[in-house]
This record gives sequence, C-alpha cells and structure tokens, in this order.
Amino acid sequence: MKNTFGLNGGVQLGCRRNGAGVPYLSSQRFSPPVHLSKPYFDEDTQSLLINLSCPTAGLLAGDRMVCDIEISDEASMVVTTPGATRSHFMRSGIARVEQKLKIKEGSFLEFNPGALILQKATNLEQITEVEIDEDAEILFVEKILPGRIAHGESFVFQKFSNQLRIKRESQLVLLESFVLNPRNESALPWKNSFPTPYYASFYLLSPKLKEHLPSRDKIHGMRGSNLLAGVTSLHRKAGWLVKVLAGDPYEFKRAMKEIRRLLHADMGRVPTDFRRY
Repeated sequence: MKNTFGLNGGVQLGCRRNGAGVPYLSSQRFSPPVHLSKPYFDEDTQSLLINLSCPTAGLLAGDRMVCDIEISDEASMVVTTPGATRSHFMRSGIARVEQKLKIKEGSFLEFNPGALILQKATNLEQITEVEIDEDAEILFVEKILPGRIAHGESFVFQKFSNQLRIKRESQLVLLESFVLNPRNESALPWKNSFPTPYYASFYLLSPKLKEHLPSRDKIHGMRGSNLLAGVTSLHRKAGWLVKVLAGDPYEFKRAMKEIRRLLHADMGRVPTDFRRY
C-alpha cells in the first residue's frame, strides 16, 4: 500500500571533542516532529546528554521521523527522551521511523529513549542501522509497550514492523527483523508470557567484552515469577544482547535500572543521569 507521509522531519547530530577533550555537538539539525533540548555535559561521566522530545505528542499516520547520529574523536554521548513515544490511533496509512547511528574512532554512544507505546489501531514501521568501529562502544536500548496498559489497552494496535541491522567494521553482526500483529501468532510469545507484558532489549558492543560478559549470571539471576531475562552473544564476538519481559511497570523499571547499571559497569563506565524532572 502506498503511503503519503505527513510530517517529514527528525534530527541530525554530529558529536566530537573540543580542544579540552569535552564532547560537543559539531553539527545539529532538527525539524518536527522532533525537538532538541539544550545539551548537558555530565562532568562525572564525561558524557554529553541529549534529550529529544516530540512536541506533537507522538507519531500520527503519514509521519516519517529520521534520527541520524554520528559520533567520532573518542567522544561520549547519551541520547534519551523525557518520556515515552506514542504511536497514535490510525484510521489508515502508516508511520515510519528511521534511525541511523554511526560510532567511530573510539567513541561511545548510549541510545536509550523512553518506551515506544503502540496505541489502538496504530501501524508503525521502524528501521534501525548501526555502524560501529572496532574500537568504539554502543549501548542501544529499546523498550516497547503493546498499548496504553494503564488504560487497560493491550494488543489492539494494527501492526508493528521492526528491523535492526548492526555492522562492526562493515561486517554484519546482527540482523533482527520481526513483525507483531495481534491478529495472528506473531504476538503469542508476548501474550502468553504476561497479561500486560513490558518488553525491552539491550544491545551492547564493546571491544572490552568480546569473550565474557561479567554481569551475565547476575542478569539471569534476576528472573522470577514476574520477570523474564536472558543474555546471548552476538555474531563474531561483537557484543551481547539482553532481552527482558516484565509483568508490571514496577518490576520493569527496577530491572531496566539494574541491568543498565550492570552493563555500564561491565564496560568500566558509570551511567549518566537522564535528568528527567
């Protein structure tokens, strides 16, 4: 089905270090539906914190949002959002999100936005491409909710298509592609886990962690009656993938905070405060 896009915008960011070794935005451009807040330099973690927001309160039918980020020169940057991103009710058409992340020259990126909420009748397609140098690091985090769970809405969206491709030194180390459609068996693993599942995944690539993930046993030990968690290695020993399913928001929030802390510690880093007020 041919789609006529509505808002066609997004954000383009380039991050480097200045003469004092402090990361800064060497290039920036944004347009609706994305707004860029003032960057904040965290002296404790030596990272530049970027908060991206969506003044339109989410994605509507026909919207196309592009997020293009490149980090180089051993810079460190954390990208997040002040809250969840909502893919709204759609009578027809689709919304599309395109994310392109490049981490070069020993740099570090944590890409950790708020949860993506798939509201009633929404149809969303998301494509993410990550390119990373051998000596660079990334923690890419994805959180997905199958509806406005607090309002009793769950698995009444139309369709969600998600594709993630990660390349290290131009070699493919991860290709993940899935389509969730509540009307067929594709959503059954989520539905059968918990009545209202909260899903997350952490993709961690670091040259420090090729052979072993120190926190692996601790993450597996977090599993319980209301939380599923698992860890697996990526192709070519490029990094690690952590998957999480929780049965309620409190367990989900606790697990996300703890796993983030553990993965940063595995890299010899300290998590940057998101400064969400």
